[in-house]
Amino acid sequence: MPSEGLHIDHVIYAVMDVDIAAERLQREYGLGSLPGGVLQGGTTNRIVPLAPPVFLELVGVADPTLPDGAWLSETLAGRDRVLWWCLGVDDMDDTAERRGLPIQSAEMEMVDGPPRLFRTAGMPQYPRPFFISFEMEPEALMRLRETRYREAAHECEPGGFTFVEVGDSPEMLGAWLGDHDLSVRHVPDKPSGIHAVGIETARGEVVLR
Repeated sequence: MPSEGLHIDHVIYAVMDVDIAAERLQREYGLGSLPGGVLQGGTTNRIVPLAPPVFLELVGVADPTLPDGAWLSETLAGRDRVLWWCLGVDDMDDTAERRGLPIQSAEMEMVDGPPRLFRTAGMPQYPRPFFISFEMEPEALMRLRETRYREAAHECEPGGFTFVEVGDSPEMLGAWLGDHDLSVRHVPDKPSGIHAVGIETARGEVVLR
């Protein structure tokens, strides 16, 4: 089977308060962050740019009376944690067709720039990882993420993700992902989904759970 170019585009770190979480990541690990997109449904976010093109997305509860904010607040139960992971692909049409998945197109308003157009597949399969592609030339996307990396003013020179820890069995996740060279650690005593992620930095590996 031809490679799909699977790579971790971003990991979602869900938090009760996005500003408090961003300050903590800066204080404890030297990870800077920037404003993200304009989210609807009661959540908000910030972006921690890692070695381009990957990033950590902080998604926080903004209004627990709205559907997304209520779900996130209930899911977190007061504890910040790694919630989801997202895979970039070379060809979204091919990736979706292989798995019999519909493709959703979306546009997100950004706090500090033009809207981002992107396509996803597999989001209704949470907590399995979903797939994403951006409607932007790869070179332009890389330049954008390089700029955001510099603007974040990190104090720790973060690199990329070193691993993801998941509760899914190798057989189940393998059937979903197909051929890949992702650094995945399986923990059979935990429920399906992501439970931890490692981030390379000049200060040493940062592990978020």
